Amino acid sequence: MKRIRITFVTAITVTLLVLIYYYSQALQITTHVQKGTLDLAETNFLHDEVIALDGEWEFYWNQFVDPESFTALSQQASYIQVPGNWLMDLDGNEHMAKGFATYRAVIHNIPDHKYFALKKANIRNASRVYVNGELLLEDGRASMTLKNSVAGNSSTVVYFELEERTAEIVIHAANHEYIVGGIAKPMLFGTQEGLSLLQNRKLMFEFAMILIVMVLGFLYLLLWLGNKHYRKKEPVTLPLALSCLFFGIMNGIYSERIFAQFIPGMTLEHTFRFGHLMSACSVITVWVVIHKVNPAFLSRRSLYLLLVYYGIFMLLVLIVPVQIYTGTFTFYILTTVLLFFTAWVRVVIQYVRSRSSSPEHRTLLICICSVFLYWLDMILFSVGIKSDMFISFLTVSVYSIALAALLLVRYANSYKRNEELSIQLIQTHTTLDQTTKEAQRNELAFLQAQIKPHFLFNTLSSIISLCYTNGERAGRLLSDLSNYLKRSFQVDVNTDYVTLRNELDWIKVFVDIEKARFEDRIQVDFDVDEDLMHLQIIPLVIEPLVENAIRHGILKNKHGGKVKLIIQKRDNSMFISVKDNGKGMAAEQLAPIRQGNKDPADRTGNGISLLNVNARLKQMYGVQLQFNTNGQGTEVYFSIPLHREQEVMS
Repeated sequence: MKRIRITFVTAITVTLLVLIYYYSQALQITTHVQKGTLDLAETNFLHDEVIALDGEWEFYWNQFVDPESFTALSQQASYIQVPGNWLMDLDGNEHMAKGFATYRAVIHNIPDHKYFALKKANIRNASRVYVNGELLLEDGRASMTLKNSVAGNSSTVVYFELEERTAEIVIHAANHEYIVGGIAKPMLFGTQEGLSLLQNRKLMFEFAMILIVMVLGFLYLLLWLGNKHYRKKEPVTLPLALSCLFFGIMNGIYSERIFAQFIPGMTLEHTFRFGHLMSACSVITVWVVIHKVNPAFLSRRSLYLLLVYYGIFMLLVLIVPVQIYTGTFTFYILTTVLLFFTAWVRVVIQYVRSRSSSPEHRTLLICICSVFLYWLDMILFSVGIKSDMFISFLTVSVYSIALAALLLVRYANSYKRNEELSIQLIQTHTTLDQTTKEAQRNELAFLQAQIKPHFLFNTLSSIISLCYTNGERAGRLLSDLSNYLKRSFQVDVNTDYVTLRNELDWIKVFVDIEKARFEDRIQVDFDVDEDLMHLQIIPLVIEPLVENAIRHGILKNKHGGKVKLIIQKRDNSMFISVKDNGKGMAAEQLAPIRQGNKDPADRTGNGISLLNVNARLKQMYGVQLQFNTNGQGTEVYFSIPLHREQEVMS
């Protein structure tokens, strides 16, 4: 755990240092255009074939100067930094956030090349671009008044031919709606091939970042819609899906405005409103994600306050004229940056103080930092300090991937826990099954212990009596008793099977002892298929039936009776039947046996042995005892399915 913390902290530190270096380079002002002119002979244009026209452009506030009028223009030009806003020029003159102006730059020593290109990325909020007096593009309608102005601010690349080695670029810019006017992003000049390649790379990067976020958003939205169990188990899934979708749509509206290609008729005002709604929705869902991941990082009360704040902004976007509510946009972005920075610092402090950290904690550190950087990059771009949204596109992908990874880890851990619980359940079931089986065997031992003392006492009493009258017969009976007890003690109740022959030998010894005691009152016939003698059965399922037939059947008659044991093969089964011609069994005796009632109060008469036999047959073979009984006798029978594994291995 300590190694994970050290690795994570090191990675975060290195990342922050890289970001600091990146911003130190990105915010540097590169001056290619000086005092309104650029000499390509002093640049590496021949190698790169593209150059950013950054630097000091001529600037004419509250004027639309036509290209052909510059030669006769008596007013001395001011200079202003491009890219940037027009609030203050390089001479220290301050200007209104809204108004109109003319920009001019002249490029000298252009290589002898025929086809060139110019990229207008972001001129707020309507513009006309001239090259050598020719109008190359018009985005919206740049006008001196709001009434006649039509906003239009899309990223556009235009291609043209140059017959000369000098190019004069004149831009008319007007802003009557946005926070502040100006040329927010660099104007790029280059060969047709070089600028096209650069533009395609940028579009591919932004499209890839948007695609990552949107795909993850749709994936988790479908998961939330299609899996009720997952929806309850992972409440963070829906806000994560929505935040990814909102971020993806918002990024498609800004920078290169990829989504504008699909809705070409959408006005800039509608684009503003829709983009700002998406930004508010994305922020709201991110706060919900933080709360759902772990309420300790954002309480429910704090979440409600944030929802109210951003809900108010959404109402402004929907009902207030765009010229008014855009004035609050800078404040909105600033507070968003500060709120996410505060949340990130709080999570960092908790991480440092905690001795151990969860994957949720580390993920939130990454996610909140990513969103903070997203909005920091956004505000730098919006006010014209930074010329691109590279970090914004990158960090929102990091945010979505980090949370997706967290949900995957959670799912994997949940699956692992379920698997462990399943194994434990199987083990518990196995133990319970073994315990149940052991209990049943112990019950059999208990029943044997109940039967043997009574049987032994009566037999010994008979032997003692014979010792006085017939010593020889007493000796034979004592020998039979010895053999019976030997077999009885050799039967281990923990052994599942004995051969049918062993079971019959035991029964015959028991019958001989009973005959010695009761003489002619007992007659037992055996009808047994010799081909079945080698098969295995569970012990003590036939002997109790014979014992019950003798004791509770024929011996109830004054003159005794007859018992017949039948064991035959019928339809791939071993059929076993014990018949007697006693007085039969009453219904109240049969009911507990058939119902499996184990209440000791119901274990009377012959029920105690039959109940046990019936329960063991159900457990081992899935069959139960059948009865035919009336006043002339009783037949108890059952059939055991024959299987090859019942045969004794030689």
